[in-house]
Amino acid sequence: MPRPRKTDGVDPSKTRKETLRTAAYRLFRDHGYENTSVTAICDGAGVSKGAFYWHYASKHDVFIDILEAWTQQVMEQMLSQFQAALKSPDYVAQTTAALARELKRGRVMAPLWLDSSVQSRRDEALRAALALFYQRARSAVGDMLRPALAGKVGEEALAGLAAAVFGGYLGLLVQEIADPDGADAGRAVVGFMEVLGLVGLVGR
Repeated sequence: MPRPRKTDGVDPSKTRKETLRTAAYRLFRDHGYENTSVTAICDGAGVSKGAFYWHYASKHDVFIDILEAWTQQVMEQMLSQFQAALKSPDYVAQTTAALARELKRGRVMAPLWLDSSVQSRRDEALRAALALFYQRARSAVGDMLRPALAGKVGEEALAGLAAAVFGGYLGLLVQEIADPDGADAGRAVVGFMEVLGLVGLVGR
């Protein structure tokens, strides 16, 4: 079967794959992995099952593709935000603002993270993809913190702090899901950064 031809420099096959991935992401996010079928993904993307199976062997494969694409795109954006904050005279305030922006994205992704984490206990390939996502996330947080902590802590301590910060970030989002009235992730981030600034751990 011949592959679709490029038109005006755009590969329609690539565009269709992105459309499928976007539709699948929304369905996984809103209804969960188990409750999302290939038929639903195709309906959401407006494509046939044949088009789906041209790109993906199963909904499992599109789920892993979502994690990998999200990891690459979002981590680059996050790092860019925090590098910009470093150039500000008020690193603490700018970093707090960057974290607040990421909370908005995280609130959308948290249900999918939770669902995929549960599914990964029974799926080795999914566990590996999710583990890679978390590794990249911790590494990105470490890259964000490193310039502010240069000369203050070693790499091992920095890795521990990055893991704790990312873990706290996820934990705050999970708490908000179950306790939206009592757990305010935005307020917690402001308090956390204020304490770091006061003790001189970050800032100039």
